[in-house]
Amino acid sequence: MIECLGNWKAAAPILGVIVAAISALVAFIAFWHARKVTRRRATLDMVLKTFVDEDGQSRYAAFKIIMHRYNGDSEQLDIMGFADPNCPPSDDRQTLRAQLNEYELISLGIRKRLFDEKLYKLWFQDQFQRDYRSLEKYINKVREQRPSVFCECVWLYKRWSKIPHPENAPNRFKLVWWALLRKEDRLKAYAIANPK
Repeated sequence: MIECLGNWKAAAPILGVIVAAISALVAFIAFWHARKVTRRRATLDMVLKTFVDEDGQSRYAAFKIIMHRYNGDSEQLDIMGFADPNCPPSDDRQTLRAQLNEYELISLGIRKRLFDEKLYKLWFQDQFQRDYRSLEKYINKVREQRPSVFCECVWLYKRWSKIPHPENAPNRFKLVWWALLRKEDRLKAYAIANPK
């Protein structure tokens, strides 16, 4: 018995190091998981504030009216004049800038990993890219005078243009999975969206 305790005594420092390493690993995993959960929570809060709350919906509806006037045939709105820093304030200019500033904040949050990019991409990639393309000339004109303005929107647009929405550009494994599960509708939609 004394001999067995002597062997354990010799192994105690090694066991202490192993226990400390396991404890550090568990702490790191707990920290990583908590950060991931917090990021998702922040993303959901921002999505709710931006797209689901009544205020967010009314702001976006006002923005869409401006975009319709800008892109439509009737009552043309010249938003390029809004790019001039000396342009007098107006409700239309304020609405346009508020929406772009919201996109800038979301883009910054994604870039700094405060928001979950994957969730945001699933939620509003199409809307963001459509609005960005409609306003690209305006954004570029504003950036001529102040390059730091809307730089995060530009970054996110370029990033998401390289890597399309997961449903529009599934990887090979997902295509095989859809074939095995006989999801003909998804395979047909993919074939239509991506003609060879």
